[in-house]
Amino acid sequence: MKEKVVGQRYSRQREEILRVVRETESHPTADWVYEQVRKTLPHVSLGTVYRNLNLLADEGLVQRVILDDGVVRFDGNTHHHHHFICTKTGKIYDVALPLDREVLAQFNAQTGFKATHIKIEFYGEKE
Repeated sequence: MKEKVVGQRYSRQREEILRVVRETESHPTADWVYEQVRKTLPHVSLGTVYRNLNLLADEGLVQRVILDDGVVRFDGNTHHHHHFICTKTGKIYDVALPLDREVLAQFNAQTGFKATHIKIEFYGEKE
């Protein structure tokens, strides 16, 4: 998995942080990632986790997810997708639906803007 962040030396901490984010579907916060990483690297600092998560997001190896609550979460799924947020549990689910081209074309035609991509958040209860 050793993916190099451009301009950065290899870091065992960064590799472990990336592994933790990619191995969960929970869209974790930095604090949750920190608690998980500490299980294998007990001396890692919260600041190191925050810095590395932001480096990984800037390089496109993970995605930042910021929902209505303003909390920054991270997603190891870097393929284009949308999210469903359960209003009952707060759990976030990945949704891969091919809505983009149609919605973008309609939006651009009606507004005169030149939007290039979208992210849709669905809210409701999971049955």
